[in-house]
Amino acid sequence: IAEDGDAIHEQELKTRSNNLYEASSKTVLFIDDDPIVLESIKVRLETWGCKTLAAITLEHALDLLEENEIEVDVIISDLRLATSIDGVQAIENLRIKLKNDVPGIILTGDTSPDRIKYIENAGLSILHKPINASSLAEILNEIFRKSLH
Repeated sequence: IAEDGDAIHEQELKTRSNNLYEASSKTVLFIDDDPIVLESIKVRLETWGCKTLAAITLEHALDLLEENEIEVDVIISDLRLATSIDGVQAIENLRIKLKNDVPGIILTGDTSPDRIKYIENAGLSILHKPINASSLAEILNEIFRKSLH
């Protein structure tokens, strides 16, 4: 996850994450088949106070849900997973399991109009790689603010 070097942006990020979405009460389920990306975003989310369930596959994510029996506030997934399903399909499967239309974010480096339309038609937010901490915070803030209404 890329860092903003500018101290002003870092302070804004801290202010946003502390004041807008009360991250300590939020649970994020994150799926990525790259262990380095998985760990770095997990650490970032936990730094902001989110309870984070990090999984390498959909099956792993389903196991974590069974083990933890908690309400998930947002699902984040890489678009391209190492299995036969993609991130959009993984989020759809998790929504079915949770019996809840949980907000979702897809991480992708793919900018093709067809892929973007596919993601948007599924009702998911898009975050383009490389992932920037302030962009991730902005999308989470928007999702968490909507959940307060």
